Amino acid sequence: MENRFLSALASFAMCGAIFAAVPVVVIPDKPTAVEKSAAKELAEELGKCLGEKPDVFAEGALDDGTGDSASCRQCGAARLFVGATKAAKKARASDDRPYQVDEVFLKSVDGGVVMDGDPARAPLYAVDLYLEKYCGVRWWTSDAATYPKLDAAPVKDISLSYAPQFKYRETYYLDGFDPLFKVRSKGNFTSLTRYLLTDIKFIPPELGGNHRLFFFKGRHSAYHSFFEILPPKVYFEKHPEWYSLVKGKREPKQLCLANAEMKAEYIKETLKRLREDPSADFIQVSQNDWYGYCTCEKCKGMMAEDGGAPSGPYLRFANEVAESVEKEFPNVRIDTFAYQFTRRAPTKTKPRHNVVVRLCDIECDFARPLNKPLPPHKASFAKDLADWRRVAGGNLFIWDYLANFHSYMMPHPNINSIAPNIRLFAENGAVGVFEQGDALCSAGTFATLRHYVTAHLLWDPKDDEKRLMDEFLNGYYGTAAAPLLKKFIAVVEEGPRKTKRIVKCGHKGAPFLAGDDKLLAAKYMDEAVAAAEKEGEPFASRVRRERLTVDHMLLLNYDILRNRSAKLGYKWTRPATKAEAVENWIRDVKSFGVKAYRETTRADNIDNYFNSLRK
Repeated sequence: MENRFLSALASFAMCGAIFAAVPVVVIPDKPTAVEKSAAKELAEELGKCLGEKPDVFAEGALDDGTGDSASCRQCGAARLFVGATKAAKKARASDDRPYQVDEVFLKSVDGGVVMDGDPARAPLYAVDLYLEKYCGVRWWTSDAATYPKLDAAPVKDISLSYAPQFKYRETYYLDGFDPLFKVRSKGNFTSLTRYLLTDIKFIPPELGGNHRLFFFKGRHSAYHSFFEILPPKVYFEKHPEWYSLVKGKREPKQLCLANAEMKAEYIKETLKRLREDPSADFIQVSQNDWYGYCTCEKCKGMMAEDGGAPSGPYLRFANEVAESVEKEFPNVRIDTFAYQFTRRAPTKTKPRHNVVVRLCDIECDFARPLNKPLPPHKASFAKDLADWRRVAGGNLFIWDYLANFHSYMMPHPNINSIAPNIRLFAENGAVGVFEQGDALCSAGTFATLRHYVTAHLLWDPKDDEKRLMDEFLNGYYGTAAAPLLKKFIAVVEEGPRKTKRIVKCGHKGAPFLAGDDKLLAAKYMDEAVAAAEKEGEPFASRVRRERLTVDHMLLLNYDILRNRSAKLGYKWTRPATKAEAVENWIRDVKSFGVKAYRETTRADNIDNYFNSLRK
């Protein structure tokens, strides 16, 4: 059966446009590596829509008057100008300001279209936006896309000038690590953590490169730097006064940020690491991932000056390190946390211009928008966010949590919260957002959908999340399964409203869903699989992968839910015994190449989990 979404996209692309012949792609006479890549991207991807790959020419060759065969092929062809061509400069002549970070510029001109922008990477973004908005191309994942069939390239009524508010954009999903797909998703930041079981490839320079944090080798992470720089096993015995005073005793918990000798050593070691990896343009100066901040008199005095907030001394310390780093590495920014005990903003201290504050919402309820928590709970994070906006100005970075870290393959009710939360970050002046998703799992619950919606909203928070979700469900899972998957998602999203449960970023068995709703969700998923199988591959495989989430949920209360299903009149489509169901689930999980079922640091954790289910 033909996917009706393909036809819809083709109609969309043709609507209201005037098309020229098969175009030529035009680049500057001395193109940058990024402009060459953008031209290649345009020619190859547009060629899949036209059935013929456009040629690429230098701008000067178009008017050389030689009359050779190359020039003849240009006759009557629309011209798609990529990068800082003369045509682009002429089209933007009335605006002589420099481009903002990642700003794109697209405009119809006589005989074609210009696609330009901030030279660092925006020519690629401009090309991809042309392909998406005007040609109807959709990149669902790194290996799945839709290319409408076009008779000619759109050149009429194209006008787009846009600079994203979020200068730093990272969606932390396994598929999102693919460099080309990350560029097409408008991501420009790549982080490494110790939890990865698959190698990450950075975006190469010819695709614009990426911002990235220095990677600490000690715990294999870019975050929580204190003991990466001054490990207690090296320094504590000789310098216990460098570490935090907790209940009257020096403990290797955090650092004593009032100690001048410690600061000097910390700065020296930080500079040493930056010299080892000069390509990193961010480095963390941040607390360890636990409590135990220093309560010595000097540290308490600094806190008192900042309204009693522990974040005061921590931000001061980051500022002092940043001042020294800037002298040798003027392009490096210091990244510091507002996390757990430092989440509350200081009343006095502000970050230096080269310090970004990464505010984390790990304690929050993710089943609801951050500014609309379950009554009678107060919207404390929204208040902290507003306070940090006042303190950090244009230096505010957000760490948001999209995954269920205790069980990636388990229903998680936060899809409807993604858009309002991202808009809340934008309204409060954030310049960067890190959305931590299922970075380990190739079958996390609707991970591909979450990535698609999130990436588009990080580029433009005003984008329509309902449209994004609908087009992904139809285009990626098929038009037959899409309405059933939408019903499944609705049951999951509504669950916490019915049970009045708070949902953190870690749960093991979907406790926010009542038993009857678990069965109703399973019913819709089973129907979606059947519908997708009638529509054919690859839709069926993609929906079966999503069913892993439901089967996992049912395993944890198998006999109870099976008996309840009979009472409700639902057809029980799974094995009669839990033992057989466990083996089926393990087989299916392995067939999709899943390496981790939860956040982990060991490759054998998933096999240990399989064995625990068998027992």
